Amino acid sequence: MKQYPLPKNRWTAAAFGLFLFAILLLARDTLITSIVVGFYKSQFLMLALMGLLGLVFVLYNRRNLRQIVTDRRLGLILGFALLLIAVMVLKRDWQMMYFSILLCLIFPVFLTFFTDTGRVAKYYVVTLTLLSVYALICTYVLRKLGYAGIVPRPSTRTNDAGMVFFDYGLCFAVDHMFWHRNFGIFREPGVYQFFLLLGLYLNHYHVQWEKERSRWIFSILLAVTMLSTYSIGGFAELGLFAVFVYLDKKYYRTKAGRWVGIGCVAAGLAVAAAVLIESQKPDFVLSPLYELYDMFLRLTTPSDSSVDRTSALMTDLRMFLDHPLLGAKIAPVLHGTNHNTSSTLILFAIAGIAGGVLHLISWIALLWKKERNVLGNLVLLLIFLMSFNTQNLVADVFFWLFPVMALTERGLPLFRKKEA
Repeated sequence: MKQYPLPKNRWTAAAFGLFLFAILLLARDTLITSIVVGFYKSQFLMLALMGLLGLVFVLYNRRNLRQIVTDRRLGLILGFALLLIAVMVLKRDWQMMYFSILLCLIFPVFLTFFTDTGRVAKYYVVTLTLLSVYALICTYVLRKLGYAGIVPRPSTRTNDAGMVFFDYGLCFAVDHMFWHRNFGIFREPGVYQFFLLLGLYLNHYHVQWEKERSRWIFSILLAVTMLSTYSIGGFAELGLFAVFVYLDKKYYRTKAGRWVGIGCVAAGLAVAAAVLIESQKPDFVLSPLYELYDMFLRLTTPSDSSVDRTSALMTDLRMFLDHPLLGAKIAPVLHGTNHNTSSTLILFAIAGIAGGVLHLISWIALLWKKERNVLGNLVLLLIFLMSFNTQNLVADVFFWLFPVMALTERGLPLFRKKEA
């Protein structure tokens, strides 16, 4: 596909990096959006920033406007618009959420006019890693020093669930001395884990680094942050993804790779042993290792979280089967169960077969590699299905950003080949 690039200099690169950084901060699922800026203000700010970028793009490429307006990508945007507007109108379901999802579909296609998945992925990985390092420092160093009276405690903010956070600007740490879960800038650790897994994947499969050690530095920092969320899904996804990368890239064939594999298994066994030993102590509940023990309990015994997620799956599946063509209305789907968290089935339930399939195909476009065997591709897709089906992310721009960019880059050229 032809691109119409913006000026190639360090100032443009820095400006675009700051733009993506701002979009990440203002994303639908951050605490900055919900408890600092406010939901509606943040969404209008995001829309304004996207509009500003669009204006800059049009002005710089004004001589190419005829080619741009006849580009196939505008046809793809029109197709997305017709799909969601048709679903909304035919159901008479007048909800702004359809337009929120449409914006999430349009923005990635627009980016492909002047950049590509690999470049945007690099900005994303660097930004997320810097935020993650800062979150680790705030949550496990500054917060502890504040409780000890060594450094001043920052002001606090309270979310809708009544949880109180220390506001470190680009990190929010829970105001509870014995709470060890890392929220970063996100509304829940379960949301954070999706962003981290996405960063890990992009780092290994889409970002081009001048030195391979850069890839591993970013991977280690993102993996440590993933562990600090104490998310059951995050732990499972990280373990499965690590094994997947280890086998997919055949690191086991090298001596260093074999030692790393042995070291990781040994570390896992050592942590499990430490949890068992620590669990015999009367003050175990105050230990950071208790979070791991609690994860095991929640995984092996019924909990509010597991009940809610099972109920969400069943509710969304029932709604879809009752309305397979257009889906059900949004409000009954989202409020049909306590905490509807199944992103994939929510899309099938509110947008019918076409909306759900569009979602799946876009993720397949990002994750699927033809040189990899089918089983490996399916395993990777399953890992990601786990990551975004523990939270409702369907209207978050980063849920669609890289999959739709990949769908545009890989899908549209196929039509040219068929016509040729």
